[in-house]
Amino acid sequence: MPGHRQVGSVMTADVVTVGPEAPFKAVAVLLASWRISGAPVVDEEGHVLGVVSQGDLLERATPHGLLKRQARRKAGAAFVADLMTTPAITVRADDDVAVATKLLEEHHFHRLPVVDGDGKLVGVVSRSDLLRVFLRTDREIREEVREEVLRREMAVDPASLYVAVHNGIVTLNGTVERASMIPVITALTRRVDGVVEVRQQLKADLDDRGVSPVRPGPVGVLSPNKPHN
Repeated sequence: MPGHRQVGSVMTADVVTVGPEAPFKAVAVLLASWRISGAPVVDEEGHVLGVVSQGDLLERATPHGLLKRQARRKAGAAFVADLMTTPAITVRADDDVAVATKLLEEHHFHRLPVVDGDGKLVGVVSRSDLLRVFLRTDREIREEVREEVLRREMAVDPASLYVAVHNGIVTLNGTVERASMIPVITALTRRVDGVVEVRQQLKADLDDRGVSPVRPGPVGVLSPNKPHN
C-alpha cells in the first residue's frame, strides 16, 4: 500500500551523542564545534536516556531566581545526567514520517532521536530531513500514482484515467467502475510522498454508494419458510 516514507529512510544515521557523565563545558564545546542545537544522551549500550540541548545549557547559566521550579535542578548541574531533558521524545525508524512531523510540531522540537525496537539509538530525524519527501519530482509522483495506487491497489488500468502532476498537485480525471472507488483512490493518492494536493473529477459507471449488501439466502431445494412433507 502506498504511503508516507518511513523515518528510517530520511533520518541521519551519523549522530553526535554524549554520555550522562559528560561535564557541562564539554557539552557546550561539542555543540558549538559541530554547530548543532542538541544531542541525544545514551548509555553504554546505546539506549536513549534523554536529550541535551542549547536550551538546557542556557538554563544552567541562568540565575536561579529567574527560573521556574522544574528548571532549577538544571541551574546548578555540572554533568549531563542532571542537565538533560528526560524522558526523551523519540520516534521509531519504521514509523511514518507523518508521526515524526506531528511530534516535532507538538513539542516544538527541531529534531528527534530515532530508535529501534529495543530503544537503542539508530539516528536522528530533523525538520529538514522530513522536508525531503516534498523534493520528489512530479514525474516520480505521477509514476507512483499510476503504478502503485491505480494498478496495484485499485486494479485499475492507469491508461484508462488522466493523471497529471504539477508542483506536487495531482489531477485525476476519467471514469471508474464504481462510485465507492473514488474516495479510496483520492485518499491513497493523497498519501503518496510529495503530494501537496489532489484535484479529482472522477465519475463512475455505477453509483453503488447507497446499495446495501445482499444477505445470503437459504441454500438448497427446500425453503425454511415453507412446510414440507
